[in-house]
Amino acid sequence: MPMRWRAKSARCGGVGTLDASTLGKIIVKGPDAGKFLDMIYTGMMSTLPVGKCRYGLVCTENGFLTDDGVVARLSEDSWLLHTTSGGADRIHGHLEDWLQCEWWDWKVYTANVTEQWAQVAVVGPKARTLLERLGGMDLSPEALPFMGWVEGELGGIPVRIYRISFSGELSFEIGTPAGRGLELWEKLHELGRDLGVTPYGTEAMHVMRAEKGFIMIGDETDGTVIPQDLGLGWAISKKKEDYIGKRAQERSHMTSPDRWKLVGLESLDGRMIPDGAYAVADGVNSNGQRNTQGRVTSTYISPTLSKPIAMGLVHRGPDRMGDVLEFTNPGGEPVKARIVDPVFFDKEGTRSNG
Repeated sequence: MPMRWRAKSARCGGVGTLDASTLGKIIVKGPDAGKFLDMIYTGMMSTLPVGKCRYGLVCTENGFLTDDGVVARLSEDSWLLHTTSGGADRIHGHLEDWLQCEWWDWKVYTANVTEQWAQVAVVGPKARTLLERLGGMDLSPEALPFMGWVEGELGGIPVRIYRISFSGELSFEIGTPAGRGLELWEKLHELGRDLGVTPYGTEAMHVMRAEKGFIMIGDETDGTVIPQDLGLGWAISKKKEDYIGKRAQERSHMTSPDRWKLVGLESLDGRMIPDGAYAVADGVNSNGQRNTQGRVTSTYISPTLSKPIAMGLVHRGPDRMGDVLEFTNPGGEPVKARIVDPVFFDKEGTRSNG
């Protein structure tokens, strides 16, 4: 079964499993850990209650978005940071750079524990049913609400379960000591056969997150993008005075309405818009090249919607809903696409609340 079609299994009443062990996992601990994380992330992490999770954005001192992930508060003085798979060492180095060079007198300890934990995402309408078969924990919505986490045992395996979702579906991410990861995976598949449990990979994950308009570091970002370009202003605290990148984001060219911003793109003739394609604009630049007014950041065939979908950064994009753009298509006719909302599926977010 092609990986992108495995996404449909989780969407259409089944349950899927994803090996998420490569996600970065960094412990930040100490009396000053809260105020340190308030500087590292654009949002407030010091106010996060123990037992809860919060999505966070990490920016460079120049204001550009460099990583994202879910932060869990483990205890009064301990937090667990999830980073992108490629960002584990880089973000750990970022933390240590600021600690050692700028805030050397703050009492904070960090440890990269990525390889100490296996992590399995169990996703889809039947996810809770499957986990309950392992037994050992109450995973009802009351016991484990969305963006919460609990610790215990599933089927005799020690686990930490996060109720978070990158698919938009009912989802549980289960962390277990690395040496127990295969055992957990095999138990899930043994007990979920009659539920149609299906392993899926990053291609299917990409399709599902794009259907929901969720951004991916490295696709929607390229080192020149700030959170505000991606409609992520809600993840920036209005209460705190500072965070790394704040002053840079207040520069005139960062606040200009002429920045390229995130939108959805709907092909007019059903053809897939090429990845990285540029939207052409009138005129030419000083090198004689066509002017551009946007580019495609992610493009997929959606099995859920039975059509191509795409996301892109477009000049004044959110203010131009309904406009039609022409995208380059090397070796073929240009593709015309309409600017639409970047959330293609379940805009109300009801499917993650099962």
